[in-house]
Amino acid sequence: MAGLDLHRVAGGAIEIGFLSQTGDDPYSPDARRDAQILAVADYLATFVAKATKTLDLAVYDFRPQGEAGRRVLEAMKARAGAGVAIRVIHDPSSAGGKDGADDHPGLCESPKPAPDGDFLGALAAFAQVKSVSGYRSLMHDKFIVRDVGTPAAAVLTGSTNFTNDAWGLQENNLLTLASPELADHYAASFGELFGRGKIMDWSGARDTGTALVGGARVTVAFTPGESDTVIREAVGILGAARRRVTVASMVTSSGPVLSALCEAADRGVPMAGLYDGPQMDTVLRQWRAAHVGPEKTQAWAHVAGLFKRKESIPYAPGTPHDFMHLKVIVADDSVLTGSFNFSNHARGNAENALLIRDAATADLYDGFIKGLVARYGK
Repeated sequence: MAGLDLHRVAGGAIEIGFLSQTGDDPYSPDARRDAQILAVADYLATFVAKATKTLDLAVYDFRPQGEAGRRVLEAMKARAGAGVAIRVIHDPSSAGGKDGADDHPGLCESPKPAPDGDFLGALAAFAQVKSVSGYRSLMHDKFIVRDVGTPAAAVLTGSTNFTNDAWGLQENNLLTLASPELADHYAASFGELFGRGKIMDWSGARDTGTALVGGARVTVAFTPGESDTVIREAVGILGAARRRVTVASMVTSSGPVLSALCEAADRGVPMAGLYDGPQMDTVLRQWRAAHVGPEKTQAWAHVAGLFKRKESIPYAPGTPHDFMHLKVIVADDSVLTGSFNFSNHARGNAENALLIRDAATADLYDGFIKGLVARYGK
């Protein structure tokens, strides 16, 4: 698709889309950026258009604007007119204003101005729309699950919020997986959040499993109930790595993940990575204010010395949101990705994470991230 870097693996059962900031100046209009934003909108609209029975959307920040918003909205409206049952959950902060916290209260992932044309309000005319909140936690998922309970069931997920800045200014990924088994897991997580309207400590508990998707082994887990599972998988693949570790993570504040990264580096595993500079600077300030022990700060210094940083625009109202927004670990032939930042606060959020054990998938992510490292390491 023009304007969107798409790849198919696992016999076509998994499709991966990579997004990166288009144009060097986020403040200036850019025709290529506009084309990429519309390409993502069309990709989502195409996924939606294939629904025949159900569409469940869990999207932290759901505010595509202008022509991109119109294309997504019209695709969903057409499906509703064809009798497809559509449900949407979002975080309350997506109605406007500054968001809660992704790594820690006060750390902004995607600050939100007032919505353009009230996209969620327009959705509510033909879909069930509900906000889902928690105590000091976010409904931070980004996924669509289509036609659950049918052979055509599929999931679209990744790190990407549904906003123009996320599609044109941030580093993100999209994954589409044709798998009724995985769709069942996503449907269960969605149903729990939609039904209760609240994130509980046990939300997502026991909703984890592994499916073969086109021959690739894919494990899914949902937090906060399966936070230990996600961290255990991250530490496990890092601990087993021998040939490569490649990371793109907006922030990394999880102690076990930091320790596993340091240990991999000390074993001599070739390592490359990228993080968002201003966002991680905020984490370090919070650590100092909270008197976090020197071991954690030293672990991050060790990791940061091996990674490159993107100098995004620090948050201020009205600024472009050009964060390095990926959440990816590549370890040998495994890829861990999804909406889950490798942070302490993410453990309490409603998140989803995928562990894909597939060499071709790992090679694609490795190449994409190393290209970003080269771009921002200049």
